[in-house]
Formats: sequence, C-alpha cells, structure tokens
Amino acid sequence: MFSLAIEGCEIPPEWVSLSKDLQDGRIIFVLGASDTGKTTLIKFLIDRFVRSGKKVAFVDSDIGQSSIAVPTVISSALISSADDIKSPKVHSLFFIGSTSPPGNLLQMAVGLKKTVEAALLTKPDLVVVDTTGFIHGATALELKYQKVSLVQPTHIVTIQREREAEPILGSVRASFDNLKILRLKPVSSVIGRSLDERQANRERKFAEYFSGAKKLKIKIGDVSLRRGPFGVGLPISDLKLYELSKTSGLDLLYGEEGNEEAVLVVRSMGHSDSFLNKIQGYIKKRLVRVINQSELEGAVVGLGMRTQGGFVSGLGIILGVEEGVVNVFTPVMDSSRIGVVIFGSLKISTSGRETGKLTFY
Repeated sequence: MFSLAIEGCEIPPEWVSLSKDLQDGRIIFVLGASDTGKTTLIKFLIDRFVRSGKKVAFVDSDIGQSSIAVPTVISSALISSADDIKSPKVHSLFFIGSTSPPGNLLQMAVGLKKTVEAALLTKPDLVVVDTTGFIHGATALELKYQKVSLVQPTHIVTIQREREAEPILGSVRASFDNLKILRLKPVSSVIGRSLDERQANRERKFAEYFSGAKKLKIKIGDVSLRRGPFGVGLPISDLKLYELSKTSGLDLLYGEEGNEEAVLVVRSMGHSDSFLNKIQGYIKKRLVRVINQSELEGAVVGLGMRTQGGFVSGLGIILGVEEGVVNVFTPVMDSSRIGVVIFGSLKISTSGRETGKLTFY
C-alpha cells in the first residue's frame, strides 16, 4: 500500500522550525541527492500542514522511488486528512516511462509543469513537490533550473551533505529574486537504501500495481502510438502494408512512414539486407527500421484517454503485437476510451521484475 505516514524516524527540531517558516508558502520545491531524507521530510511537512488545517497538494516527481504511485510517473494527490496521509488517493498520473531523468528531460520538465497546474486546480492551500536525486552535473543543473522556471516555487528546501546542491541554488537564485531558499543537513535517523534495495522497492510497487491486471486488446487503428520507435510519421494503410509484406516476404504487423523514414513491426525478424532493399525500393525512404515485435514485449506503456492532454489513466506492459492489435497487460479494463499508447524505455515482467530497456531510445 502506498502511504505518506512516517515510520521509524526521529524528528529533529530544525524540521519543526522549518514547518513554521513554510506556513506562508504557496509552492514548495524539495531538492537533494538520493538518501538525504527528502521524502521523509516531505511526509513530516505534509503531516504538520494537515494538522494545522491546511489542504496540501503533493506532487511526486521522484519517478524512481515514488511515494504515492507506481514508478515511471509523475503523480499528484490532494491531502487534507489523516486518512489521506495513511492512504493517499492519486489525482493525476503523467507518464515518463523511465525510473531516471536522463533521456527524458523534456518529459520531466513538461510533466512537472502540467502536474503542478492540475494540482492547483484542486484549490489547495499549498503545493509540495518531491524531486529525484539527480542533482550532479550540468544536465541535472539545467533540468532543475528549467523546472524552477516553469513551476515558479515560492520556496526551495534543500537537504545537502556538504555543498553539492549549491551550483543549482546559485543558478536559480541569480534568476528569481523572490525565491526563498532554505538549507538543511540530512538527519542521522534517516536510513539510506542501497541500489539493490531501491530496485527491490520499485519491483514491489510494480507487482502491487499489476496484481489485478489482465490482458487488454487495443486496436492499433483506434490509438496513436508515441515514443520509443514510433512517431516517425503517419500509419501505413492496411493495403500498403499488405503490398510491402508481399514485396519483402516479411509478415508485417504495423508500420509508419514520414518524409524520410519509416518503421515497420514484423512478426519474426529473420530478414536480411535484401529484404530491406526491397522495402526501400518500394517506399523510397532514406531510413527504414524493421522491428521484431518480440523486441517490444515487456515495455512499460502509459495509456492515455483522448481528453487527458498528456496524462494517463494507467500503465500497461506490452505482451505482443498482432495484425491490427497491441496486447497489453494492464489494470485498465476499458479500451474504448484509450486514445494514445505511450512507450517508455523500461521493460518489466508481468510480476514487476525489471528485465531491461527498450533499445529505441
């Protein structure tokens, strides 16, 4: 069960003082490396705010170690009671498809912006934002800077062991005059997790999420396939796909073509350069990518409705592709309202075990 309850942590007096300093905050952004106690601090702050009668929107953008949802998503929940803390009800899911930011920087920035906007529509007294531990290096600095620029927090609370977050803080301080920055040291009672423990935690949450899932058939013609190998152009018609299959000798299941490139999904690989030459001769594209449908199996996907504008109703695991159909293992039961299938880079088994990465990123 996902929970925001605090367990086994001695609360330092600095945290109590901090909670008082943040009472006038509107959007609070919590920053720090992994295992510094960000999530524990956030749980404490939310508890204090709720006890004082405030309604808190919690935005969890820690896509690897989510507190309220399954990994690979930015999520939000509205917290206004002790019951909400014990068992938060997820308000929104924005699909990233990975458990770490590199390779997904645009999605991380846009997803956070849209999730905070959606959270503000619930009319909270304040918004608390958790972040990943990705803080080292120029890429991390730029990502955090752009997030601050997009979200416009009133406060940044930083937990750092030495001065590892100062490059980020210096960058945002130079650009946002009204931003209040508060610094804390990690507390010794917060117990860190090893890489193996972090992976085990993710797999446990995946297993819990997919425990009631079933096979769902989604008609490819009814949805848009996004990210991963897809999105190069418009879907190839059934007639043209049939002609391509005859020309190449391949059993083609799905295809897209743009101005200069095409992607084709084949039932079984077994193709050679001669097959590719035949296909290129027929459709005359500079680049043709042929994908064995088995390469897609296990990919984590986000299932979005037509009205959700980037948010998803749930996650799925690709089981395979047939003629005109993609089979997905998911707790989402109604395929009729699904408008988009968004491919992530992570692969997992139906039991939640991480099995690899989709290689088309």
